[in-house]
Amino acid sequence: MSTQEDRSQERRFFRAHVRFPVTIIVPGAELVLDAESLDLSRGGMRVATATDLPAGQPIMLRFMLPGQLSELLVRGRIVLSFYDASTKTFAHGVAFTQYTTHDHDLISSFISSAETTTPK
Repeated sequence: MSTQEDRSQERRFFRAHVRFPVTIIVPGAELVLDAESLDLSRGGMRVATATDLPAGQPIMLRFMLPGQLSELLVRGRIVLSFYDASTKTFAHGVAFTQYTTHDHDLISSFISSAETTTPK
């Protein structure tokens, strides 16, 4: 049985553990970074990079979901950033801020499939 405290710790969206390449584009800075996805939800993504990015930084994410043939381009904002000493990378929590209906549908479908195949 879960308590109110347990429920307050639950995430708003299910997060699928994933590993695929992501390109991060920092608008205005002409900065393009290679990254790797760590997890994905309907509302955001966690990525690892060799470069630190500040919380609040608007970015664009370009990636292909596993099993898909089309590339997605999603706007986001860094909400959390920390250095992971075990992997010697920076982990960034990204909240999605804008994407096409098509990209949203692809992400939702991917997450729904992952959610039904993940043991509880």
